[in-house]
Amino acid sequence: MTLHYRSSAMARGPTHSVRLQPCKVALLLAAWLVVTCQFASGPGLPLAFKVLSPWRFKEILDYRTVTAKTYTGLPLADFNGKVRGTIFKSFARQQDQKLNPGADIQDAKAGLCVNGQQRSQGMAEYDWLRDGVRVQFKSSQMQFNKDGWQVRFRNVKLNKENPALSPFDDLLLGLYTPRGIFLYRHDLKLGLSTDGIRTEISGCQITVNGPRRAPWPEALDVILEKMDGSGCTRLVFFSLGDAMLSELAFESRKGKVPRTYLGLPLADVSESARGKCLHDLVKAVDIVLNPACTILEADTRGWFRGQCRVECRSAQLYWHKTKRCWEFMFKSIKFQASGIRESTTMGELLLALYTPRGIYIYRHDLQFGISKVGVQTAVLGHKIEVNGPKHVEDWQVALVAILQKFDANTNGCQCLAFIPFRRMEGWSSNELALAEPVQD
Repeated sequence: MTLHYRSSAMARGPTHSVRLQPCKVALLLAAWLVVTCQFASGPGLPLAFKVLSPWRFKEILDYRTVTAKTYTGLPLADFNGKVRGTIFKSFARQQDQKLNPGADIQDAKAGLCVNGQQRSQGMAEYDWLRDGVRVQFKSSQMQFNKDGWQVRFRNVKLNKENPALSPFDDLLLGLYTPRGIFLYRHDLKLGLSTDGIRTEISGCQITVNGPRRAPWPEALDVILEKMDGSGCTRLVFFSLGDAMLSELAFESRKGKVPRTYLGLPLADVSESARGKCLHDLVKAVDIVLNPACTILEADTRGWFRGQCRVECRSAQLYWHKTKRCWEFMFKSIKFQASGIRESTTMGELLLALYTPRGIYIYRHDLQFGISKVGVQTAVLGHKIEVNGPKHVEDWQVALVAILQKFDANTNGCQCLAFIPFRRMEGWSSNELALAEPVQD
């Protein structure tokens, strides 16, 4: 059975009423419910959730930050921050070898965690060794923050009082800008500051600001002047079309996540920007589902529905290379936990599952899938991690398995709504603005 579409204008415009016999109305309604269930969630999932047209939330799905608009169409702009950071680290290591011909470049020695266990290679306290020198690399996209452009490098585990005691010897910074990529050696002083309660665990941050309300070219010139006028050393500049960089980007596009989300809504924005969009979308859905309640914004984490404080977290279905499975991971959730956090203001937790099929919204039962993140838990909060079956590379099969975990009778999670990206075969994401289902 096919679900028919009509243009938005037609859907919202005047229509002629048609009288149908009660039995025909019942048959049509039953058929539509069956089709809705099939395309929305695959086999095995319940009907007790609302399927909402993406057209309702087009303004949210189409939203782009000043930063995203500035980088639109530029190389690497469509990668998320994590993938782009991995590309830049590989690129910087290759450039470090070129700048130091004959040097012995080796992988970092991972060392041990505070509990004595062996660290994974990805958790090493520096990135590579150059003739025994421990090199740490950090990258940052030049971005617009409130009323000005800046570069900010986070999680720099530098000992401010005595830099010689830091877990690295050489700090390289990569600035990803609309003009190109600048590679600097940092002087361990410029722009260095603490990062609130995160500092002890995650490290310091380095921030260099441009002038307020200046266009990005002017702001970049000022940022570079500050860098060049300090003890930092500019090592090299590369255009975004550099052949080596393009090759690394090409290899990264072969990964499962970039291929899977290509062309879908919110796939071309940063993780933080997508999180903001999904927060706004879930709040809009909460308003739809609770029309009699007053919804008031609380902060970037949630809102009040009447007297209940609702918090929202989002996560993307992504392929975990080490675990060899697809998974969701929701971070920084401050649950009440004995010995860690004695109380919480959170009354309800809503989760947005961002998938290639669309966005699922669940009410969490405050128990399912929760785990600690080591010593960081007290400061950063818990995480919720839900994995698909190992070694199953088909995201659709993995997603069905994960949703079945959410919907199992062994927990109290509840699917509230689903916003599909494609409601029929061949309907591409760029048609979101052109088509709307007759039924919602």
